[in-house]
This record gives sequence, structure tokens and C-alpha cells, in this order.
Amino acid sequence: MLTDVNVAEYFLAKDKDRWLFNKDLIHKNDRVFYKGAARLDKYLHLAQNIYIEKTGSKLFAEDLYAYDNGAVAPTVHENYDFLLSRTEIPDIAPEIRNFLDKIFKIFGNASLDELIELSHEDQAWTDNQNHGKANQRMNSLSYTFEYQEQYRDILKVIDRLILEGFANISFKRRCLQYLPTLLTLHLLAGSHRSFI
Repeated sequence: MLTDVNVAEYFLAKDKDRWLFNKDLIHKNDRVFYKGAARLDKYLHLAQNIYIEKTGSKLFAEDLYAYDNGAVAPTVHENYDFLLSRTEIPDIAPEIRNFLDKIFKIFGNASLDELIELSHEDQAWTDNQNHGKANQRMNSLSYTFEYQEQYRDILKVIDRLILEGFANISFKRRCLQYLPTLLTLHLLAGSHRSFI
């Protein structure tokens, strides 16, 4: 099984120009943090949950924790500076790389606020978020049923991208172009309504 660091290194390697994963500081919910680190945490969170929904098992071994601005992988978060400096790509099975590539592409145009909102929709986060107190560990595997409903629409996009194999550029552009709008509609409608 992969580690959260393996998956983080893979995502970081995909963003060579550091457009997504950077060291820009942001202030939100009485916290100051790197915008890129928060984005990376959300990618890990969403990848873990969607992978659980698709396979019934975890993508990486470590548990996430329910912090104020969404789910966090503490080891990745605390070592973000170091991870940014690494250039090697971890050895990941092709089918998992394919899955991670889809996650990277789908959420690339989403704003950090949209990613945080998606993180806050996770019942595992809601049940364990207690404003800085101990025991914020999220047991994501126990929420598989909820993830089937919550990520239904995102899974449709992923499945279509897999079927298309990104060969159809116009479809890829449509998916990526409209994702922020789809995410906004999803957030406004609530996680239990379809938008595709």
C-alpha cells in the first residue's frame, strides 16, 4: 500500500511550475498556512475518499485528520517545504497513476475555497472536526456508503475520462473548463443532488 507521502510526491511532481502547490501564504479561519499545502491536503483527501468509494480500500495507509480548513495528512503538511524540494517520482502502479492523473486534472481548476468546501462536506470530517482538540482522526473507510452518494458525479467524470482515455481533447477541455461551475452548482445544491 502507498503512503500519503508517496501520493503527495506524485501530485507535486505533476506540478513542475508550482502553479498549484506553492508557498503563497493565506489566512483563513484564524490560521495562516501555505495555500499550496492546503491544496495538496485536499487532493490527498479527495483522492483517498474517491478511491475508497471505487475500490472499498484505502489508497494510502495513513489516516487523515479533521482540521479547521478541512482534512489534513499531518506528515505531508508538516513536511511540505521538504517535499517541495524533492524531484523524484515515486514508484506507483500504472492503474493508480492513471487514477491520480484524473484527480489532478479534475481538480486543477478548482479554487482552494471550493476544495475546502468539498472537504467540509465529508461526513468523516464533520464527525471528527472539533476545533483543535485531540482525537481528530478520520476513519474514512467507515464512510464508504456516504462516499458513493457524495462523489457520484465526480466519479462519472472520472469514468468518462477513463473511457475516453483523454484521446478526445474536446471532451477533456469541456470537463476541465466547466469543473469550477459544476463544483459551485454541486456546493449550492448540496452533495446529494446530481449535476452531470
